[in-house]
Amino acid sequence: MAEPVRDPHIPDLLSLQQAATRLGYNSKQGLLNRVHRGEIPCARVGTAVVFRAEVIEALAAAEVPAD
Repeated sequence: MAEPVRDPHIPDLLSLQQAATRLGYNSKQGLLNRVHRGEIPCARVGTAVVFRAEVIEALAAAEVPAD
């Protein structure tokens, strides 16, 4: 079966768990706290909270590991 064609207009997304892990959080709640304070942008897709991979990667590169 052929690989699906990636739409360049749709950004790569990370789930809440994926983003929390990438940023070094032990739980999703720590990341959600930052989202609620307006520090990290996110979007909802249905009931899921998602993050642009490029934003999380930039934060991971710039920050000291989370608590």
